[in-house]
Amino acid sequence: MMSRSCKIYSVLTANPKGHFKNITVRGGNETPVTIRVHRFAVVGRGDTIRFGTAGSNKVFVVSKEESEPDIPLTPLFSTDDTVYIGKETFELRIKELNSDADMRALEFLEQFHYKTNNSLSEKSHSEEQKSATASVGGRRAVLCADIKIGERWVPAGYIDLQMPLMMCKPRHDLFDYPFGHPERDIAWERWDQCAMKGYLNTIVRVGRIVVSPELRGLGITRRILKAAKTFAVERWHIGGVRPIFMEISAEMLRHIDFVSSSGFKYVGQTEGNLSRVVKDMEHMARAPSGEFGMMSLQRKYFRALEDYCKTIQISFEEGLEVLKRKIEQNHDALTTGEWAILRSIIRHPIPYYLCPLDDYASKYLHAALKARPPKEAVITKRSEFSVKSTQISIESLSIRAAYRMPETKSTKIIMDAFGLKGDTIYADIVQNISVKASNGNIILVVGSSGSGKSVFLNALDPGKTLDGNLMVRRTGILKYSAGWLRPLREDIPVFEALAEKFTPERAFIALSRAGLSEALAFIKPFWMLSRGQQYRAMMADLLLRDEEVWILDEFCSDLDPITAKIVAHNLRKQIIASGRIAFIAAANHTHYLDALRPTKVLMLRSGDQAAWLSFKEYQDEFLQQAG
Repeated sequence: MMSRSCKIYSVLTANPKGHFKNITVRGGNETPVTIRVHRFAVVGRGDTIRFGTAGSNKVFVVSKEESEPDIPLTPLFSTDDTVYIGKETFELRIKELNSDADMRALEFLEQFHYKTNNSLSEKSHSEEQKSATASVGGRRAVLCADIKIGERWVPAGYIDLQMPLMMCKPRHDLFDYPFGHPERDIAWERWDQCAMKGYLNTIVRVGRIVVSPELRGLGITRRILKAAKTFAVERWHIGGVRPIFMEISAEMLRHIDFVSSSGFKYVGQTEGNLSRVVKDMEHMARAPSGEFGMMSLQRKYFRALEDYCKTIQISFEEGLEVLKRKIEQNHDALTTGEWAILRSIIRHPIPYYLCPLDDYASKYLHAALKARPPKEAVITKRSEFSVKSTQISIESLSIRAAYRMPETKSTKIIMDAFGLKGDTIYADIVQNISVKASNGNIILVVGSSGSGKSVFLNALDPGKTLDGNLMVRRTGILKYSAGWLRPLREDIPVFEALAEKFTPERAFIALSRAGLSEALAFIKPFWMLSRGQQYRAMMADLLLRDEEVWILDEFCSDLDPITAKIVAHNLRKQIIASGRIAFIAAANHTHYLDALRPTKVLMLRSGDQAAWLSFKEYQDEFLQQAG
């Protein structure tokens, strides 16, 4: 709470410029002065601020509620967290932007959000860069996350907090349940116009949340949301009133629930505009005025439809008929060109989630959802990637290579020169190995080049026909199917390659679980993905197939150490979650061993007996001796 003796200043203007914002303030009848704060500081015209004690750099926005403490404005918000990949710990710092370097990091991360990615434009990145820093009106705050890799801080992700949605049917229905905060002056009996006018701004919206594609699958989204909730409770406000709820609605939530683990509750589906967009456009054509609220959004749709009509040289009335016809038809009736333009006009229903920001809001949300459950079903986690119970029991596996030498002049020269006898060369590649594994086991096969890793893996696949020069002996029947990591088709988008075989719904979920959930990655062909993304796509393909046993040769051999560690981390999660058995072979693996954490390690040695070690034995004994 503000001390009555504190001098307060009214904010007259707020003008962003680069990485900072100039605010003009005036105390009483004094001459206005300008102070500089960070770019997304939550302060604007009409707010009231005060300064901290002499010598401090603290500035506060005066709280409108006497029971609430004043709202910190400076110094900027910053919080630290950690990300674990195997035994290695990486520092994660989530903070407000306060430098040109921070703004460049934001621009870098914005390219991974579909609304600010120009990959579908012929213009180069330097020619056209649509930045979130100027794309949204109203109050907003941006927090960026950086991860420390080695001695460098690398942009990891960002979250964009914005003012709440004006109209939202699922929230309107839910908030018709009476609310009365015991400690704050926030209460309503029904969510009518009066309640909306008084309390809409007690909600803060997640406009965007983006994580760098190469770092997905590490829980960074959850950590950013955690920081954003802390920031919202401490610093977000509209007119000096802090929020009690955080909301999010997004297209991706139709396929992947990435917010429930952070405390968000599913409330329902937004209405979209399919039922009214044609009427809205007709109204706008008759009275094209208004630049605020929903009207400004309708004007945006109106201009998009006008552009469409000009492009195909038809009248606006004919364009309305096209729009009406396409809405009535199946979504597949849209050509790619029509979809590219009309998607900016047509809004389909999307999931809407709410998160409470204090204890009472949490109790209210629980009670309200019980009294007014969502009309549409929540997206449920599916277990279709699980496999049946599988046991592998192979005894005395031996593989011998035999090569009958050709009777040629060159061969005879070598035989005579070194006194060699015989006509067949024999090599024992694998000698008397017993293999036992069950669901969720990860077997890492190691050894120098030529030790027989690839031959051993081939012998484990019941569907493989081995080279005619190889003789295999074993006791035990291979009663399972085996799947190998394999490249996807390169002539069509990755998502299409999976969706046409396994359905779009399953493809979405599998790609997400493999750590590949970037919109632009979905529509790129396999060859356009980074090598790390290609591994994730191949992992999704494995998940979608029905094989109980995965066989991966030369795993991560062409990835940098950090990407290999992340891919191994994600692979381990999926093997355990789906109940697969995995045999993974690699000559170079020490950089991701702790992230993979195999159940057992099989060491193959040329000309010697193979050895089974536990992960701990291999890590603590063999690797330490070798190192």
